[in-house]
Formats: sequence, structure tokens, C-alpha cells
Amino acid sequence: MDMFHAELISILIAVITACVGVVTKQVVSYLNKKGVLTQLQSNKELVTLVVKGIEQSYKSLNGDEKLQLAKMELVKLMKDNKIKITEKELDLIIESTVKEVKETVKEETNKK
Repeated sequence: MDMFHAELISILIAVITACVGVVTKQVVSYLNKKGVLTQLQSNKELVTLVVKGIEQSYKSLNGDEKLQLAKMELVKLMKDNKIKITEKELDLIIESTVKEVKETVKEETNKK
């Protein structure tokens, strides 16, 4: 009986894994059609440029000051490029970019 339950669980896990893969593929396909992923990537590139620029130019500022400066600059860039983004989305994408930049710097430092 225990072997039957183990086999049943294995089959269920395989089916769930396959379903998740299919759903993920469909969602990505849908987002690509709508251009959402392209827009997100474009926003991410703008944020990366601003974050790196502020990090290099304003080393004496603390984290909150840099965040506020980055927000101000990004709001200007987003308005100039007619990109709509909420403050929450802006916060999340800035934090994500800062994390990526820090990880990249850490990796480069460890290589040397």
C-alpha cells in the first residue's frame, strides 16, 4: 500500500510540474505579445543607467539620499519617454537594480 501511495505522489508531482511549465510558457508568450516584457526591459535599462550614474557621482550620499535622487531622475526620464510607472513599481525596480549592481561588484571583487 505504501508503494502505491509513493507512486501516486510521484505521478502527481510530475503532472503538477508539467502544468506549471505549460502555464509559464503561455504567460510569457502572452506578455511578449502585449509588449509588456519589452517595456519592462526598457525600464530596467533606464533604471540601471541612473543607479550606476548616481552611485559613481554621489558616493558621499547615504542610501536614502541616493534613492530619492534616483527617483527624481527616473521620474524625469520616464516622463520624457512617456513611460507610465507607479511609485511602488519604481521603488521595486530601483531596489532590484541596486541589488544586481552590488552582486556584480561583489563577484568582480572576488575574481581579483
